[in-house]
Amino acid sequence: MKIYDDDHQSIDANWEFLNALWTDGMCANLQVVQIIHIKWLPNEISFMKFILSKARLLRTLYVDKCPDHFDDPLVDLLKCRRASAQARVLFEGKEI
Repeated sequence: MKIYDDDHQSIDANWEFLNALWTDGMCANLQVVQIIHIKWLPNEISFMKFILSKARLLRTLYVDKCPDHFDDPLVDLLKCRRASAQARVLFEGKEI
């Protein structure tokens, strides 16, 4: 998955927005998600939280770079409920 986005977010794709689009089979077989070119925008963090909470077979959410600092949204991401007990989050190859 490559995110093509600039610093401008035309819509607010928060939890409510993403959840409204959800269907039961949407992430049924999703096991690995790799996000590259991330800028740590609110929509990107919301999307990662959404995937962690819905993908029951997820093993790895890989993000190509660590954030500059760990603020509240990122802490929320790391603490969010995961649908898969095996799901782990990797930043530049480092598990957190």
